[in-house]
Amino acid sequence: MTGIMTSWNPSAVLPDAFLDLPARIYANDPFWLGEDPASVRQQFSALNPWFDEGQAWVGVVPGKARLAGFVVPGQLVDGEQAAFFGFWETINELEANLQLFDELKSWARVHGATRLYGPINFTTFGANRVRLDGFEHGAFPGEPWNPDYYPVLLEQLGLDIRYRYISTFAKVDEIIPPVKRDYLRVKPQLEQAIRFKPMTADYWVDHLDELYGFVGQVFGANFAYTPISLETFRQVCGPDFARKFCPQTSVLAESLDGRIAGFFLVYPDYGPLMRQTLPAPLPTALVDYDSCAALLPQPRLALAKTGGVHPDFRTFGLFTAMSCELTLRAEGVYDEIAGALVREDNASLNFAARHGTARHHHYALFGTPL
Repeated sequence: MTGIMTSWNPSAVLPDAFLDLPARIYANDPFWLGEDPASVRQQFSALNPWFDEGQAWVGVVPGKARLAGFVVPGQLVDGEQAAFFGFWETINELEANLQLFDELKSWARVHGATRLYGPINFTTFGANRVRLDGFEHGAFPGEPWNPDYYPVLLEQLGLDIRYRYISTFAKVDEIIPPVKRDYLRVKPQLEQAIRFKPMTADYWVDHLDELYGFVGQVFGANFAYTPISLETFRQVCGPDFARKFCPQTSVLAESLDGRIAGFFLVYPDYGPLMRQTLPAPLPTALVDYDSCAALLPQPRLALAKTGGVHPDFRTFGLFTAMSCELTLRAEGVYDEIAGALVREDNASLNFAARHGTARHHHYALFGTPL
């Protein structure tokens, strides 16, 4: 089978066959939110500081399947050198994928890896995980989206589920009363040490350096977390990132002496404006709250996506309190709310699982020994 499979030189140009494949696979998919070829090219170029330490592999069987591999020397998962696979897109054919994964595994072994995990596009700051169900509901931006045969193919390729993830959904007006009861339980203790403010794009950008340290402390223990430089953080999580979250519902928790104790970022589901079957789908690069939020059709969905509590404040019930705060702020602004992309064994799931009972979406990261 003719294909391109090679260690990647970031000064090279990605093959058209690699970039063109998703549009072919999702051509008739009413929910696909698209992929920006220019963004993919940039990620695989020397402009991506990931290549300062990391090494990549690229494979494509034209018209059938594509795959990329990533190794950062010294990145250990459970004490073993890890490799990741990502940017995986494929028709429902095992043969092409056997060829690609066999070549990737050989390359990863040469680079010292003993375990392969994915899908992870470069790092967990990028797209990752496979969608397992709920395909009739489409996807919100950042939610894994793939044909329903992907999990089966991965199992046929010898990979097993390493971690499971979930998104929970609820109607805002139905959960306001029980959330208020939750809030009354934790609020008295909190008010002795914490005050809540709206998390705005201006605050985020003005405090980027402080947030960089916060993110490393709070999320550094997550599975396959890859530390990034301050330069990369400013690039990935700078103004373009900040202008997308909702300032009405996103929450900043400050200590009484002005330190960042926690935050929870909430986004509108911009998906209805981005679906590629629309006459003029909104490009990812143009998504921002100020110009897009008012255009969203009903029912409007709020996505409670990224939340964390500084280790110094984890005895205050702060994660639950921020979850309550953002939910109450969503009343009258959104019709539905989702606790997005939480690992199923994470204690922070408790609030979302208790209140988000209208429906669930499930996802997984896969892995295999090399």
